[in-house]
Amino acid sequence: MVKLRKFRGYLANQDNVEKIISPPYDVCSVEEAQEETGDNDMYYYHINKPAIDLPKSPTVEEIANKGKENLLHFIEKGYLSRDEDERIYIYSQQEDDHLQFGIMALASIDDYDQGNIKKHEHTLPEMNLKEQIYVILNEQTQGLCSTPSEEKKKSLKKTAIIAEKEPYAKVTTQDGVIHTLWKCSEEESDWMVTKFEGVDSLYIADGHHRSAAAYNVGKRRRDRAIAEGNEVTGDECFNFFMTVIFPAEQTKILPYNRLLNSLNDMTAEEFVEKMKKNFDVEEYKSDSYESKGAGHISMYVDDTWFDIQVKKEFLGEKVSKNIDYQILTDYCFKDILGIENIKKDGRVEFVGGGRGIEYLVDR
Repeated sequence: MVKLRKFRGYLANQDNVEKIISPPYDVCSVEEAQEETGDNDMYYYHINKPAIDLPKSPTVEEIANKGKENLLHFIEKGYLSRDEDERIYIYSQQEDDHLQFGIMALASIDDYDQGNIKKHEHTLPEMNLKEQIYVILNEQTQGLCSTPSEEKKKSLKKTAIIAEKEPYAKVTTQDGVIHTLWKCSEEESDWMVTKFEGVDSLYIADGHHRSAAAYNVGKRRRDRAIAEGNEVTGDECFNFFMTVIFPAEQTKILPYNRLLNSLNDMTAEEFVEKMKKNFDVEEYKSDSYESKGAGHISMYVDDTWFDIQVKKEFLGEKVSKNIDYQILTDYCFKDILGIENIKKDGRVEFVGGGRGIEYLVDR
């Protein structure tokens, strides 16, 4: 059983949605965000990437405090206004012919703790700390993405009915994605909450560090309330965090690319030859360089695209060790390049798939 809760969201002013909406904070550098924001004082990067308003090399605390200051400024100026009622929201994204609908609600930190919200990625302590500070000072302005188990046909039908109504807002962003938000009625919201009591579990598709941080902050606040002698019922706001729940069959998985800044003094030819120790390496013969599917990884080296597959003798019985990203970590970064932790080593950058192949080639 999964516990969802309604909430009073802060909504972008309907007259200025196009000026306010911004990409997530982790898809670009501070410099790129500053350039994109320009003189738009309504752009949400002021809240979710507040380093754009600070001198170079600010501390985590300075960034979080600036984010809180900017959030309160947005509310004061009316760029964001709080909904009059607690409710569930329906949120959709459409890119070309792909359309997915999500249920925006609060998820339970108890479900996270008990494994009803499932994880597939280890989180780093220092990243958790940064995210926790951000959550504490900015009151959790960033949603997460999760996918539910298959008991949801009625919820999908209800979502489709709600989506036939006039939306609160609909906007097309610079990347061509159409974002739409609907406000559920009290009856519709209660129906959604009840229906999800029949869902066994949620799965974190993205946002592991934010989920862990939200859990840690919520637990810390609950422990403090208990220590101060306050009665805790389980319905307090610190017991929940914001999430967007997409059905598994609608979810589109984008690439998350690794960009190498060094080949450890090897030439491109030497690196490709070393890769052949662990991988079957084949040069692409067509103009399409996207991965051919599970088990295939596209690699770009010295103006040439390759399709690589780990050799079968390295595949084991443990499913998690056979996932593409883990194979690349174990048999390329660790074994060939000596990179023990790709999330902490400066030789590796992570580039979201939304930027396209052209961006990778230019880099």
